[in-house]
Amino acid sequence: MSKRTSTAAADQATTVAAPAAKAIIDAGADAILKTSFTQAEDDARTLAHAATLLIEADSPEKVSIALDHNLKIWVAIKSLMQNGASPLPDEVKENLKNLAQYVSATTMQVTEGAIEESKLVSLARVNMHIAEGLLNGEQNRLIQERAYQIWESEGRPEGRAMDHWVQAEDEIRAELGDK
Repeated sequence: MSKRTSTAAADQATTVAAPAAKAIIDAGADAILKTSFTQAEDDARTLAHAATLLIEADSPEKVSIALDHNLKIWVAIKSLMQNGASPLPDEVKENLKNLAQYVSATTMQVTEGAIEESKLVSLARVNMHIAEGLLNGEQNRLIQERAYQIWESEGRPEGRAMDHWVQAEDEIRAELGDK
C-alpha cells in the first residue's frame, strides 16, 4: 500500500510557502461559512476542489496543504450543523457531523508520520459523494418547482403529477445539459 509522508521537512516547506498555502487552506472553509452550506452548487464545487487537492497531492507539502484545507472545510461544516442555523433535516445534520468526525480522525493520522494513499482517496471520496448528493438534491428541487409551475399553468388538473414530473425532468435536464 502506498504511503505519503508528512514530515518536519514538509511542515517547514509549508511554512515557507505559508502565504500561498494559507490562502488555499482558508478559501474552502470561508466558502462554506459564506454560504452556510445552503448553496448546493457552490458547496459542491468547494468539496470537489478539496477532493482534487487530496488526489493530486504528490509531495509531503501538498499532502499537508490538502489535508489542512479539507479539515478546515469539515470543521466549518460541523460548526454550521451544530449552531442550528442550517435548514437541513436533523438526520442529515447528524450524518454530516459524523462525517466531519471521520475526516478529523483520518486527518489526525498524518501526525503519526505517514498516511496511506487509500486514506487520502477515502477522504476525497467522502467529499465527492457529498458534492454529488448536494447537486442531485438541487436538481430535484428544480424539477419539483418546475413540475409545480407546469401543474399550475395547466389549471391544476388531478392525476397528472407523474406527467408533470417527467416533463419537468426533461426540461431541467435539457437546461443543465444533462441528457
